[in-house]
Amino acid sequence: MRALLAAVGVGALGEAMMLVAVPWFVLRTTGSVARTGLIVAMVAVGTVVAGLVAGPLVDRWGFKAMAVASYGVGGAAAACIALLHHLGALGFPALTALVLAASLLDVPGAAAVTGLVSGLADEAGTPLERANALLGGVHQTAHLVGAPLGGAAAAFLGAGSVLLLDAAACGLAALVIACCVACPEPAGAGGPAERYLAGLRAGLRTLRRHRLLRTVTVSSAAFNALDSGLSGVILVTYAYQHLDSAAALGVLLMAFGLGTVAGTLGFASVGHRFGGRAVYLRSSLLAGLLLLPLAALPPLPVGAMLLAVLGAAAAPVGPVRTAALQRHVPRGQYGRVTAAVDTLAQVAVPLGASATVASVGLLGLSWTLLAVAAAYLLVVACCWAAPGLREM
Repeated sequence: MRALLAAVGVGALGEAMMLVAVPWFVLRTTGSVARTGLIVAMVAVGTVVAGLVAGPLVDRWGFKAMAVASYGVGGAAAACIALLHHLGALGFPALTALVLAASLLDVPGAAAVTGLVSGLADEAGTPLERANALLGGVHQTAHLVGAPLGGAAAAFLGAGSVLLLDAAACGLAALVIACCVACPEPAGAGGPAERYLAGLRAGLRTLRRHRLLRTVTVSSAAFNALDSGLSGVILVTYAYQHLDSAAALGVLLMAFGLGTVAGTLGFASVGHRFGGRAVYLRSSLLAGLLLLPLAALPPLPVGAMLLAVLGAAAAPVGPVRTAALQRHVPRGQYGRVTAAVDTLAQVAVPLGASATVASVGLLGLSWTLLAVAAAYLLVVACCWAAPGLREM
């Protein structure tokens, strides 16, 4: 378990640095904002499609092999971008293909890691909620540190050097998992290739028929849509129009990130003592209620404090959701079902951001915040009434 957490921390640190370095690198090498946006959009679409179709491969190859492949492919793609740029052979089509390749196995790789956590937690006698919270805390901390570190490294060393650092981090993560992590594999790992389509259909059928899994999928997509509008549109507008400072946006995001890490680690300590359904509903309810005072557009210290508390309150939702998947997805289908859930949740992100942009233009920021808070509370009410969530 310690080896897996260390590998995830190192890999997530490299990935966070790459999230900053890649758009900067593309903009510097192409000189085109439109091309930069095109690559970002293609990566988003490619990740969603690959996440859905590669899910059955997690069950066929096994959790460990897919986790190693995910980090290995991402690191190799980052290294190729830097190498081809150094050789002067990096055209726009090759750059697009390599950036896309770097993220293709992100969704199945994440499913494989949580599959490993499930087996390791069982062997270690650790509650699933604690193991998932530790995994989330390590990942969140790495991203919190990695983003500013990647920006500083890109400024002082160049984006190409940051890509090499990401390649080294991903390579190290793959090596640690391959050499130091042992875990029982899912039933059906190594299954025949001709059963791929049947396996994909079986996973989607399970997701459609299982009440709890269906409820978790729909609510995750709804929360993702609302969260994307909050972080990607509302906070940016709040900082730009009312706080009049780019630094204020950094403070708001940092406060939210620190609150999320604190809430995740706190949940790791005591979360297993509470019922999953109660935590899922109460955390989501508190998050929705905390959005209401933000609608007053308070000064920076108050806004940062509210976001820190909001991050801490919402933090347990992720570990509880993952534990529900680990416990209720049929053995041998975990990879395909979890990848499908994560893919459908990602599809909601651009939809939520677009709807929030339209709402801010039509209603203004304060009314949009109230509308988002109301939508949060509506989703919580639907979850409370859903029979499927009682199985959590």
